[in-house]
Amino acid sequence: MMSAMRWPISAILRHFPRIAALTLLAAAGFLPSTTWGQLNYVASFEMERSHHSLGEPIFCKFVIHNTGNQVFAFLYRSPSRILGRDHDQEPNFVVTSSGGGKLRDPAPRPCGGTQGTIVYGSVTLPAGQTHTERWLLNQWAEFKSPGRYRVRAERRLTLAEADPVTGKTSEKPAAFALALDELSFRVDPASPTERTAAFEPYLDAIRNAKEPNPAEAVMVITTMPQPAFLEPLVVMVNAPKPDRWDRRDALNGLARLGTAAAWEAILKIARDGESPARPGSKDSAAGDPARSHALLLIEEKADPQFLPALVQMFQQSPEPRRGEILRGLGFFQDARASQALFDNLHSAQVADRMNAILGLKNLGSKDVVPALLAMLNDPEAQVRQVANFALEGLTRHKVNPAAGPSPQEPGHAAELRHAWWREHGGSFSPPRPAPCHDW
Repeated sequence: MMSAMRWPISAILRHFPRIAALTLLAAAGFLPSTTWGQLNYVASFEMERSHHSLGEPIFCKFVIHNTGNQVFAFLYRSPSRILGRDHDQEPNFVVTSSGGGKLRDPAPRPCGGTQGTIVYGSVTLPAGQTHTERWLLNQWAEFKSPGRYRVRAERRLTLAEADPVTGKTSEKPAAFALALDELSFRVDPASPTERTAAFEPYLDAIRNAKEPNPAEAVMVITTMPQPAFLEPLVVMVNAPKPDRWDRRDALNGLARLGTAAAWEAILKIARDGESPARPGSKDSAAGDPARSHALLLIEEKADPQFLPALVQMFQQSPEPRRGEILRGLGFFQDARASQALFDNLHSAQVADRMNAILGLKNLGSKDVVPALLAMLNDPEAQVRQVANFALEGLTRHKVNPAAGPSPQEPGHAAELRHAWWREHGGSFSPPRPAPCHDW
């Protein structure tokens, strides 16, 4: 008799009822076997519809049903894709065409690494109840033509036992709900009128101030922006009630739209800051996060046409905006940006010198190493520390400090870095920076 250990997981899930399949997986060591008999559930993905029109939002549903008599809980957040790829509780979707080719992944790759934070809530699922999430497949795949498509959907969700009386959940995982499905659907041709009509319900939800939860509408509008969305997206950025959505999501929508008018709108937000529609907002005291995000998008775009505006903003801005601009200039492969960074290594302002160092590090070029080595002799300890950090990140060479700090330690570290550069500088090639998404 063939052992379950020899069966591919997809085959197990295809030929056995899901609960039986999960039991086999636990016995085979894929899941903790001690929890079976405490928690029972069915977890699966399914397409919301079998046919879709080209250009409209396409949703895949995740459904988990508590089939046992034990209450369990798990973390939950709004089903909008995150940029971090290492969160094991996030679903994964791979979409292929009928010919087997993988569709392009439209997710941005920010130059500065994963941005923002993820706030999870908790779902408690009593016996007999079902929890459903709608995931927008257009976040993982770009559908450019009609045809038949397949999606491989996978998720491994950590479950915890929950006290039905107090609602408190155990800190230790009780089980791992595995959902692994291969689904198919068809995308049919659509007229411009049909595509426009498909987005109207989402635009209505954005416009309606009484809509209590426009999160899904925001996700659709900012993930799949259309030329006609320019004005609504600008309105969303300048919304007088930002608690309805994150204004940075609207800026991302403008960047994805990618037209000249959209980038002009982003530049205006970066340059002008608070909208007249938002006087006295709580953002004013701590700095406008939408303005900072608009500036970051402009810098990651790294289009030389934006440089004159950035230089002017730098000259007119106080901290911390001056630092944001200096660090961002390192994303530009342009002599004017590099010169501005080198010039600010001699600034009378300590913050300017530190941020110029970080901007030079972002250039990712060996040509900046001599200048960074010189900054190890800066009179300010914090500047020397940032220079050491930048050199370590750029060269991947770590200088171990002495066992006990002493007044001579900074000079000793500088000597070690200079010696390393004399030995390796001729053959050194910095690691290639992670690719940025060309917004």
